[in-house]
Amino acid sequence: MSSQTGRQSGSKGPQRSPSQRAQGKGGPTIDPIRVLRQHVLGICVSIFLGGIIGVGAFFSLRYLYPLYSTEVMFEVRPGLVESTDIGTSESMSEKDVSRVANTQALLMKGRDVLSDAVANPGVRDTGWMQEWFIDPETGTPLEAQAVDDLIETLSTPVIRNTNLFSVRWSWHNAQDVPIVLNAIAQAYLRKIERLDNEQFSENEALFQDQLRGTRLALGDLNEEIQGFILTHGITTLDDPRYSQAAFESQKLTEAVTTAASELTSIQTQYMQTAAKLEGTIEPTHEDILEAEYDVTMQRQLQTLQALKAEERSVKEQFNPNTPQVRTIERQVRATELQIESKREEVIRRNLNAKLKTLGDQRTQLQDVIESLESEIEAKDTMLRDLASSSSIYDSMVEQRTQLEGQRNDDLQLLNSIKLMKLRADAGRVRLVNFALTPRELSFPRPEIIIPAGVVLTLGCFIGIIFLREIMNQKIRGAGDLAIISGATIIGTIPEVDEDPTDIEDAERAVSQEPQSIIAESYRQAWTALSRTLQQKGFSSLLVTSGMPGSGATTVVSNLADSASGSGISVAVVDANFRRPCLASVYDIDDDSPGLGDVLNGAAGALDVVQQVEGSGISVVSAGTPGNRVYDRFADRSFDEFMATLRGSFGLVIIDTAPAIAAGDALVLADRVDATCMVIQANREERGLVSRLINQFNAARCELLGVVLNRPRRTAGGYFKKNYELMASYTSEESDD
Repeated sequence: MSSQTGRQSGSKGPQRSPSQRAQGKGGPTIDPIRVLRQHVLGICVSIFLGGIIGVGAFFSLRYLYPLYSTEVMFEVRPGLVESTDIGTSESMSEKDVSRVANTQALLMKGRDVLSDAVANPGVRDTGWMQEWFIDPETGTPLEAQAVDDLIETLSTPVIRNTNLFSVRWSWHNAQDVPIVLNAIAQAYLRKIERLDNEQFSENEALFQDQLRGTRLALGDLNEEIQGFILTHGITTLDDPRYSQAAFESQKLTEAVTTAASELTSIQTQYMQTAAKLEGTIEPTHEDILEAEYDVTMQRQLQTLQALKAEERSVKEQFNPNTPQVRTIERQVRATELQIESKREEVIRRNLNAKLKTLGDQRTQLQDVIESLESEIEAKDTMLRDLASSSSIYDSMVEQRTQLEGQRNDDLQLLNSIKLMKLRADAGRVRLVNFALTPRELSFPRPEIIIPAGVVLTLGCFIGIIFLREIMNQKIRGAGDLAIISGATIIGTIPEVDEDPTDIEDAERAVSQEPQSIIAESYRQAWTALSRTLQQKGFSSLLVTSGMPGSGATTVVSNLADSASGSGISVAVVDANFRRPCLASVYDIDDDSPGLGDVLNGAAGALDVVQQVEGSGISVVSAGTPGNRVYDRFADRSFDEFMATLRGSFGLVIIDTAPAIAAGDALVLADRVDATCMVIQANREERGLVSRLINQFNAARCELLGVVLNRPRRTAGGYFKKNYELMASYTSEESDD
């Protein structure tokens, strides 16, 4: 099983995967799953602390800044077209509802309405008024400031897909909220009722005057008819209507009657329009709607709606006294004033246009009537001999009929006005329900504050750990090596305490703990190396590290055991003259004659080779202390020593001092076939490793790759699961 696993791993060992190459091009990458798994405990603690902070914030806000909210609900109604309508229209468009609701909301937030509400005795007794808007010196209510506060804090949302809109307000005392809102609603209803009554009264007075004039004219006409009969002594009349002249005269009379009726109607409209321009009559709701349909008004209304939406958004983000809130409030107020001014201007312009049109129509009708009357007179002259008295009489009767009809119309209009005034469903807005005392806080809400505390705390913790990951330049795993250009990963050797087989020492794990995961990892690394060594005909390998204590000697001994196990005669050479320890790994004295003695000429190359019992490994120690001269690594004697070993052994593996601590590794790299670097995880930084790789690539030998030693924090991750799988599989194979 071991050899098979080694072959499978070795076939891909020295080659970088496409993902690794992509990482190398794109810069440092972070595996978020790995990072989060490493900090599971911290995440759980941050969630717990966030919950505590959220609970604390909730109770703090509940004590320091509680808010209770409620609302008064209104319904927008289509209204009545005629006073005799059984019911109102069934539906209104959403646009019409929104327009009417926004108009009524502006009326409701008017200073006159709010001042009336603030003057309510119940409102003055509220804690809101007593605490904030009573002069402490004089005890006088500060009504203007209270109205300003209501203008800022009242909201009038329109409920989508309904005919409803509401007035919402929040305050710290639940008992105060419905008192203030209901006072505002009552003040608003009084204003609407007053405006409607004023409009009804003005219309009623106008039609009363018109009815009075009609009755006076009708009385005068009756007296005139009676006098005409007495003056002309009319007792019986011949019927002259069968003549052509009589027929034409009758037609002209009907035309005059029609024109006179139209003139009367136009005269009435003219009087109403003139009265509106003079200010004696307020413009009707239709006049206001017509003005709001103006293109300029529509743009300004849309601008106002956008500003109000921005105002609500700014108020949600900032405190009421911040410059952003004040600026947007001033913009809203300025836009509202512009809209009001523009509305009055458009209404006056429309009324002037209507007045001119009515005047022109009145003049035209008067001219028509005069023309028709002239023709009638001409016809009358023709018929005078036949029925002058009858014609005059008939004319008077027709005029009387016309006046009687006009009188009836005026009476019907007056009755309609009175009936409309009495009907409760004639208004466009109806109160649905008054505000009730809120039973729950609207702010803070535990379902919002507590999760917010958890999210903020967890977000801060995760942000900190990822910031640390980004700022950490040390090699922690294979992914950090993969992003370094030229850092081909040969193998990854786990930490001893992460080996599921409970191995005690890793120095000769391949030979002494062959079932361990560390041994299997070394065998896989050797498989990757041996393929490259065989393909390129290399017979000497320099193993070095970046920092001291990275485990290069342990890598050398285990690679040597793996190579020996595959049938290769191996010689390991300790070229670390500063801290030799390779010989002692094989139970040989580090101070025995060795490489230093050969380079000094005190011994032959084969004389210092010591065979390790029970293995195909030969060891060359660093030599006696007095002969360990670093400068002789560059002498020809070292090349002769290597040539002798190459002729006697299939593979020569050289252990040397760390490249950062000494320059021996770079000197020896020019005298061997290949080099392998050992990097200990969580100790060496990416910049250092990259610089060493560049230096070894500049040497004569070929850098085969990097062995990552002792990466930690694999528990629960990819490597840990692989290690457990390998251990369990090896155990089952042994049992078989």
